[in-house]
Amino acid sequence: MSSRIVCKFGGSSVSDARQFEKIKSIIGSDSKRKIVVVSAPGKRHAAETKLTDLFYSVYDLASKGIDFSVPWNLICERYREICRDLNLKTTIGDDLKALEEKLKMRNEVSLDFLVSRGEFLCARIMAEYLGAVFVDAFPMIAFDDRYRVSAESYGAIAESLKDESPVYVVPGFYGKGARGDVKTFTRGGSDITGAILAHAVDAEMYENWTDVSGMLMADPRIVKNPLPIEYVSYREIRELAYSGASVLHDESIAPCRAKNIPINIRNTNRPEDAGTIIGPTPEKANRLITGVAGRKGFSMIYIEKGMMNKEIGFGRRVLGVLENEGLSYELCPSAIDSMSVVVDTHALEAVQQRVLEDIKQQMRPDQIKIFGGISLIATVGHGMTNRIGVAAKLFTALAEQEINIRIIDQGSSQINIIIGVDESQTERAIQAIYGAFVED
Repeated sequence: MSSRIVCKFGGSSVSDARQFEKIKSIIGSDSKRKIVVVSAPGKRHAAETKLTDLFYSVYDLASKGIDFSVPWNLICERYREICRDLNLKTTIGDDLKALEEKLKMRNEVSLDFLVSRGEFLCARIMAEYLGAVFVDAFPMIAFDDRYRVSAESYGAIAESLKDESPVYVVPGFYGKGARGDVKTFTRGGSDITGAILAHAVDAEMYENWTDVSGMLMADPRIVKNPLPIEYVSYREIRELAYSGASVLHDESIAPCRAKNIPINIRNTNRPEDAGTIIGPTPEKANRLITGVAGRKGFSMIYIEKGMMNKEIGFGRRVLGVLENEGLSYELCPSAIDSMSVVVDTHALEAVQQRVLEDIKQQMRPDQIKIFGGISLIATVGHGMTNRIGVAAKLFTALAEQEINIRIIDQGSSQINIIIGVDESQTERAIQAIYGAFVED
């Protein structure tokens, strides 16, 4: 394993020259921090438009032959201001001018290429400011025809970053598509870039620098002053992220997990804070639960039929109906003569009638109903494993608050308990669970 640390800095961490100065101090404080990944500059205040969104606006206008000077000038001024404040003699102005000329020719620039310039230009500025080596993500990171990072990419990255002496700066968010063009990740893709680089160079650590000091045990908008999470396993973070509690793009975990590379979520504005470590399953959990999180917007399809358990393939056919309509399911609790399938409400609404008709025709149920307005709340923690009374404590806490549980699901791994409640009771349920396991 390499002794190097990969550092990814999000949009808020590169929003202006002052933030660049903080990054320089962070990189300089640890000689192991050798690979830097940056996003496009983020918003400096709530009313400002994100640079990435401005690039989308420019493309929309330019592709229609409409004057795009207003959003374009805002983009140019942001980069020029950063360079002026850092006293850099850069050629970024030439890059912007050349890009503008291509935009005026309309079909010369693809949407993905234009949007990727947010990270590209930021990385160029950062490399010059740090006195580092700029390495473009294109074509080093390449995707196959199924939009997965190709196996060859890891070798290309290792070769491009093989010298452990210099500091490298790599733009996040994009790579080379299967057709040889620039292809962007989904939003938050710079997190994925950093994880891919960490995997490729066998990094000692992947630091993800943002504007929060790691993760909290619950949403602070729901629970007052929740405790920080010092350590969370790869499995726990997947469960919590699925339920909406995440400061990290969930696809950025897999490349690090494959090599047991720990991920450290840190705060650029408070570098003295230790943050949250995401790593392998610990031998011993410090707390009974690691966190509690919830998501609204689910519906439950309830199907009842006598002797259902004797009808081979019944559940498979039900799920096949959902598959044919492009629906994925969240949970599937069942009993002897009934089964329920929990799905995303928004996704179900568009195909609800067809789903009901197909289930009725193929399964001929005695009863079928759809219940909407459900929240799924996950209580997660390795400390729950093989501990007697955990479920009783959770259900007692909810009962004391007169919260009705509509769904119960506990995996065989015992590290999570998922319940379904009415959306109107989501916040109270999370507060009750947190209170029972943490405040007590």
